Amino acid sequence: DETFSFKYSPGKLRGNQYKSMMSKEELEEEQRVQREQLAAIFTLMKEKSDTFGEMTEGDMKEQLRLYDI
Repeated sequence: DETFSFKYSPGKLRGNQYKSMMSKEELEEEQRVQREQLAAIFTLMKEKSDTFGEMTEGDMKEQLRLYDI
């Protein structure tokens, strides 16, 4: 087993590298929390369309793909 350091190192680790360091349970929990947060963000954006503009769920998913989410 390799030992990983969680010391802050900007640009060193990408999202997929963090995923490979997590156990299956940690990854499932991370994905569950991520889904809840994204749902809350999407709801807020729909409620505040005068601020954020009209955005469909497809638009949001396309944007998230740019950030490996």
